[in-house]
Amino acid sequence: MPQVDPELFDRGQFQAELALKASPIAAFKKAIRQAGEVLDKRFRAGGEIRPLIEARAWLVDNILQQAWNQFAWGDPSGIALVAVGGYGRGELHPHSDIDLLILLGAAEHEQYRDAIERFLTLLWDIGLEVGQSVR
Repeated sequence: MPQVDPELFDRGQFQAELALKASPIAAFKKAIRQAGEVLDKRFRAGGEIRPLIEARAWLVDNILQQAWNQFAWGDPSGIALVAVGGYGRGELHPHSDIDLLILLGAAEHEQYRDAIERFLTLLWDIGLEVGQSVR
């Protein structure tokens, strides 16, 4: 999986985009659209499939990190975002859903409810197909 691929996702540029927008949705959609175009171009140029599906997973890792950071989670030891399924293995095919597990400490459920709902809504609003569970 790529460590850094600024053609696919440039964190600094994305942060600058976020700072300029009243709502983060447009910045996320733009980043996802541009990365999709880069991946499509690489595929059409004959790129190997494994690096392409790993790069797509890397992109989603970065998008999810940025989305997660949009919310105040309080004590970070009480909640974790975990990738599962094919995405968790670092293999994300085009149009696949993104399987996520939000793992909570035993007594932590209620304090995170609102932030979890807003986080998932953001993911849907930016066009990600998410399969999620909260445990």
